[in-house]
Amino acid sequence: MDSIIDLTYNIEEGMATFSAHWHIPVEITQLGRHSFEGRETRKITFGTHTGTQVDAPLHFIKGGTSIENIPLNKLMGPVSIIDFSHLGSNGIVTREMLESITLKQKIIFKFGWGKYWNTKKLYQDYPFFSKEAAEYLVSIGVEMVAIDTPSPDDSRIRLQGEILGSSQDSPIHKIFLGNGVIIVEYLANLNDVNDYSGWNIIAFPLRIKGADGSPARICIYK
Repeated sequence: MDSIIDLTYNIEEGMATFSAHWHIPVEITQLGRHSFEGRETRKITFGTHTGTQVDAPLHFIKGGTSIENIPLNKLMGPVSIIDFSHLGSNGIVTREMLESITLKQKIIFKFGWGKYWNTKKLYQDYPFFSKEAAEYLVSIGVEMVAIDTPSPDDSRIRLQGEILGSSQDSPIHKIFLGNGVIIVEYLANLNDVNDYSGWNIIAFPLRIKGADGSPARICIYK
C-alpha cells in the first residue's frame, strides 16, 4: 500500500447535522475519568446519518436491507474518482456526462463541496443527479455512489408537509437504494486527491443491527 487518504470527518459536538427532527445534534459526555475512575469512557449520542456515512437501502425502502446485512464486497474494492467540481451550485450530473466515462462498480464523485463543511452553505444548492443519470448508473451495475455532499438529491426540494413520503421526496435516493446501490455521503478531504486513477475504497459502517445507515470510517488507498 503506497498511499492512503482518510475521507472521514471527525464526529464531535457542534458538527454539521441536517436540520430536521429525524436528525439530532451530536452529544458527547465524559463518564469515566482518570482522576476518579482510573480510566476514560464516554457516552456518545448521534443519529444513524451523522457525518461521513453509509446509507443502507432501508433508509428509504420499506423492507430494504439494513446496514449490517450489506455484503462487504459492496463496501470495498476498486473505485472510479470523477472530478465534477466544475458543476458548482445546483449543477446537475446528467446521463450524457456519464456515458462518456468508463466507470467502475464503485464511484466517488468529487463536487468540491467539502469547503462548505460546518457552514450554512453545506446544505444549500449542492450539485445533484438527474433521474436519468441515476437510472443509467443502476443500468451499468454500479454498486456504490460516494459523494462529498449531503445528498444525491436536489436540495431545493423542501422536505416538509405533503412532500414527505411522496414521490417528490428524495427520488434519487430511492432510485439508488431501491436497486441496491449503496450511497456514501459527506466525504472529507477530496481536495487532497489530485491523481484519480488506481484507487481502492473501504467504506465500513458500524454493525448496528436493523439500522438504516451508520457513520463510517472511509478511506481510499493504492
